[in-house]
Amino acid sequence: MANRILYSSGLRCVPCFYVLFATLFILFFSGSCSGSEFQSAGLRQLRLNVPEDIRISVFAREVPNARHMAFDDQGILFLSQHRAGKVVALPDKNGDGKSDQAITLLKNRRIPHGLAFAQLESGYYLYVAEELQVIRMKRLAKPFAYGEPEVIIRGIPGGGHTTRTLKIKDQKIYLSVGSSCNVCVEDDPVRAAVSRFNLDGSGKEIYAQGLRNSVGIEFSPYTGELWGVNNGRDQLGDDHPREELNIIRQGNHYGWPHCYENKIWDEDFGKTYFCAATVAPAHTFTAHMAPLGLAFYQKGLLPEHYNHSLFIAFHGSWNRSVPAGYKVVRVKLDKGGEILSHEDFITGWLQPGGKKTGRPVDLEQSPDGDLYLSDDYLGVVYRITGKKTGP
Repeated sequence: MANRILYSSGLRCVPCFYVLFATLFILFFSGSCSGSEFQSAGLRQLRLNVPEDIRISVFAREVPNARHMAFDDQGILFLSQHRAGKVVALPDKNGDGKSDQAITLLKNRRIPHGLAFAQLESGYYLYVAEELQVIRMKRLAKPFAYGEPEVIIRGIPGGGHTTRTLKIKDQKIYLSVGSSCNVCVEDDPVRAAVSRFNLDGSGKEIYAQGLRNSVGIEFSPYTGELWGVNNGRDQLGDDHPREELNIIRQGNHYGWPHCYENKIWDEDFGKTYFCAATVAPAHTFTAHMAPLGLAFYQKGLLPEHYNHSLFIAFHGSWNRSVPAGYKVVRVKLDKGGEILSHEDFITGWLQPGGKKTGRPVDLEQSPDGDLYLSDDYLGVVYRITGKKTGP
């Protein structure tokens, strides 16, 4: 039962919480305990607040620095481990909701992060965004035989924000590169921007600018447009700038470094930039919560009332007097994909005293319809699905 204790229902009910957690603790430690001492201790401390009709469990353990994810055409989850320099596949052959093993596809790489797959006339490819370049690997045979990495995009500037995220749509690569600094004017237009390329790395163009660090980007299944979360600048206090959700359209500028939120001038620069020409966020959240991953959810294995949602993973603050984030938020959408409101979905990685017990990173919906969430602090991947609550 080693990977099955991380679920809970009704944990907002404080009187019943400790009884439930004690039961789960006994179930977990009656079996074998694998993994590092740190991870095991971290899992013991988890007290997640989960809706009564949702179940969260550990899908994969012992994947240090678990970051961004993608499913291939076989329905297998692939994961980047950026500081570990690895990309792994996490198959679940028997369908029990737990990964059987971590199969290494790449190792000893420089900050591999964003992952995407594409079918070309020449074959099926895995694309990986590293700090200084984008590579791709051709699949030679199913399930996991891949050829040597081929560099298709070179010369990405290093330093500062070092993770790179990519998505593929309509035979184009969309690459997000964060800023080199907290707040400055960049020399290289690739920084603090989303760029677009052909699938062979040619045809570079700057797609959108003024995005300080949009680690999480995703295409809307409703409109086909690119959406992205953005991490705002530091050192303006606890409450500003608010974290952003943007609809990223070609040619738009989203303000950084000269302005933030709804076209507010950044006093570090003064009124030297025409903020009226920039695009305000589509939605905002509490400052410094560090949104890193997002997933659209139209329908799937969650209860029906979660249909038409956008789930966002907030990694958590490091520079706020009152810590915030460390949670998954649900943005409610209407049937056309328009934003209605947002609410907490899963919390508890941040304890009342300010201690962190996990840091959510990325979300992906599987072809089967459940959600997967990575946690680079504990080095795990969670599986989120519906749970029957009635008779």
